[in-house]
Amino acid sequence: MSINQHMILELDVGNSRIKWRLLAVGNLTVINAGHVSGLEELQRVTELEAAMTMARMCSVRGNDVNKKLEDWVRAKYRVDLVQAKVAQSCGGVTNQYADVSRLGIDRWLAMLAAYRRADGACMIIDSGTAFTIDVVDEQGLHLGGYIIPGLGLMHSSLESHTAIRLSDNYSAYSQSLGHSTDEAVFNGTVTALLATIEQQSESLGSASGVEIYFAGGDAELLHGLAGLECSEVVTSLVLDGLDVACPYPDSDRERA
Repeated sequence: MSINQHMILELDVGNSRIKWRLLAVGNLTVINAGHVSGLEELQRVTELEAAMTMARMCSVRGNDVNKKLEDWVRAKYRVDLVQAKVAQSCGGVTNQYADVSRLGIDRWLAMLAAYRRADGACMIIDSGTAFTIDVVDEQGLHLGGYIIPGLGLMHSSLESHTAIRLSDNYSAYSQSLGHSTDEAVFNGTVTALLATIEQQSESLGSASGVEIYFAGGDAELLHGLAGLECSEVVTSLVLDGLDVACPYPDSDRERA
């Protein structure tokens, strides 16, 4: 990696970790990417010891965390950290929330990226701390979505509010009834998410050409089990959406 190469720093500040990515200006080739637990660990990432011509971020965290990141980027790279915001419309997608600010920025960016990638109707299934489904029609209208706890949150909720104690990293899914607490909880929670996916995919019915994208930490698991046509795993959707919401200030670059 050339130290003189023009690069864009992207940050996805989630509930449990910070994803980072370096892009080459112009063709947006991914130079490097990773994730860390917080700002202190981010500051130690050696791949980030380079000049940046732009920095952009989406965050579901509070103002204190965001301000620390903004100050760090400004001090280190001498550029302002551009923070993506939810809008009424962007990139051909129209937000139908009465209060647009109530839609999570991660969901919004995933929709922007998915709609551009599909060039039309799409469904986004994001399985992180929260499990969300969003549907965008051919004209870019956000038809709405679901939000329920993700797998990890379901499991931790059971442990917090009951006497259930689960083994670490249990992941042997089966549709059968469980013969241990681990089996019963894992099979039951995964089946609940799969049923939600199946219900929504069936409700699309005859809507042909709808592209389905799986994102989030449990994307590979759910994609493999759901077996939906016209579907793929794209774990970078939220970061990809930053280029739609916060484009590089270059008038020569054509935007979708």
